[in-house]
Amino acid sequence: MSDAFITVLGAKGFIGQHLVAHLQRSGVSCFAPQRGDPSVFTRPLGHVVYAMGLTADFRSRPLDTVEAHVCFLRRLLQEAQFESLTYLSSTRVYAGASQTCESARLHVNPNDPSDLYNLSKLMGESLCLHGGHAQMKVARLSNIVGLRPDPDIFIDQLLEEGCRTGQVRLRTALASRKDYLYIDDAVDLLIRIALAPETGIFNVASGEAVRNQSVVDALHSHMGFEVSVQPDAPVWDFTPVDMAKTQARFGFVAQPFARYFPHFLQQYRKKRNLHGLP
Repeated sequence: MSDAFITVLGAKGFIGQHLVAHLQRSGVSCFAPQRGDPSVFTRPLGHVVYAMGLTADFRSRPLDTVEAHVCFLRRLLQEAQFESLTYLSSTRVYAGASQTCESARLHVNPNDPSDLYNLSKLMGESLCLHGGHAQMKVARLSNIVGLRPDPDIFIDQLLEEGCRTGQVRLRTALASRKDYLYIDDAVDLLIRIALAPETGIFNVASGEAVRNQSVVDALHSHMGFEVSVQPDAPVWDFTPVDMAKTQARFGFVAQPFARYFPHFLQQYRKKRNLHGLP
């Protein structure tokens, strides 16, 4: 691994920052170009991790979303020099699907503005897999728990609300479930995927369905937030992500939520200087 050379595109983003830090700690040579750096089309890039993209603001920036997920990728595939490319997608693409394995048939609706994200990610995936390059991988990431500059996933939003008001109010039922994966596990697995000879689609998730109840219990215990649930809040239940393929190829075992989440909350408190909390 120390002889590898990895280029991280989107190195200023949440995943990209953590990838670069992990590579530097591991002694792996890496290139983290600034946005718009023309040298990505003229120098050898080694193994590329394509971490460019929009998440929470994709609805207000649809053209930028497609540019990041598809258009820049198309130019990179046509002009750049690289050994392999790992495209970061999302397990959001499984919304409405009966299965969450990598070969599952997926459902999107162009009439739904929320599906713009999934449509653009799936176009990027398809372009990678069928764009004429041999060493192409797609990593479908779950909800990644880790320190980030802006609130993105559900947990971040609860923490922002709790720090502001001392309370969190759920708009989905306590029985609702999601898959969460700790950032340390995510970046380690992504680098292994990027450097492996295997190609195709791989889920990058925990496979553990974590209930809202577990999240808010930890927020109450470790942050002191009072918790309430909106009356008649619906149950939002995402089918657990199928990790059989990734586990078989990479021997991957994610840390359980109950183990890493208290540590993450300690990191969050330290970052926000929340010394007055319990």
